[in-house]
Amino acid sequence: MAESVHADVLEHILIRLDVKLLIRCKRVCKSWHSLITSPGFINRHLNRSYNEDRYNNKLDSRRISLPDKSSSHGRYNGYYSLVGSSNGLVCIISCLVSCKLLVCNPLTREVRQLKLPSLIGLPLLCRGFGYDISKDDYIVVMGVEKGKNQTCFEVLSLKSNVWRVVGEVKYTFMTKAGILCNGALHWIVKDQNNKKLVISYDLSKEEFKEIPQPENARYESTHSSYLGTVKECLCIISRNDYFPVVHDVWLMKKYNVKESWEMLSRHHDMKRNIVHYLGLPKDESFFLHYVESWFSEDSSYWRFTVFVKSLVSPHKSAPGGSNLGIR
Repeated sequence: MAESVHADVLEHILIRLDVKLLIRCKRVCKSWHSLITSPGFINRHLNRSYNEDRYNNKLDSRRISLPDKSSSHGRYNGYYSLVGSSNGLVCIISCLVSCKLLVCNPLTREVRQLKLPSLIGLPLLCRGFGYDISKDDYIVVMGVEKGKNQTCFEVLSLKSNVWRVVGEVKYTFMTKAGILCNGALHWIVKDQNNKKLVISYDLSKEEFKEIPQPENARYESTHSSYLGTVKECLCIISRNDYFPVVHDVWLMKKYNVKESWEMLSRHHDMKRNIVHYLGLPKDESFFLHYVESWFSEDSSYWRFTVFVKSLVSPHKSAPGGSNLGIR
């Protein structure tokens, strides 16, 4: 039966399947395996996955997070930290007996260990992970403390697996996890005058710049404010410094355009988020045993990194490989 289906028809059928079913389909025959593992098919399936979520009338975004340490969802013998996610790949710092930097696809269960940055012994102030469309590559970003209000940035590309310093900035980081939006990572910082700013690091241009904040009497950035994404737009979630409740959510409808900031109504018609949690076993032989999810309307989940179901492999980004992506 596998040989009797025309190749074009077969691809139209397979591309509609979930990742777990596609993994099983790879075992049918050599031609199916060749098709499903081809860069073109992986990219088209990734685009379809994004579009299915984007045009889902009930869903704002699919997001990913580590479970709480008190949760029974995972086992903790040390420290884990989520660096970020892009195109279905998830980057994690794992510190058990020793520290490891890992990139994996939690659905295909592929894991790749990366080199640690040369400045790993210094305090880690910020981090991030994303896709560089100009180089068709995935980038890990680490910011470490070099002095008072001085942060040194190192980046690693998955294709090279080599760290290099890209610059230093004189900010105090108020948020650690870089929020990926429009090809850049974003953080809330304080400058040397104690002024709160939103800065970005463009993954393609390798440039830092300040992102304009809302000019509105009702806007206030507090020590408890954080960044997130809503409807693929950057947003600032303002919380009270003394009570863990959300005051306002500001949405930048057009990227890097000050006039496009808009405060969401408390009774806005917002779609829900699916939050996926990663399971963590003791031995790290494979630390993503399952992904579970539920719908949530809590705006605190907007700061979680966006996740998409994909076949993208962390190994195909190694030198000599080919890894197509869109985010």
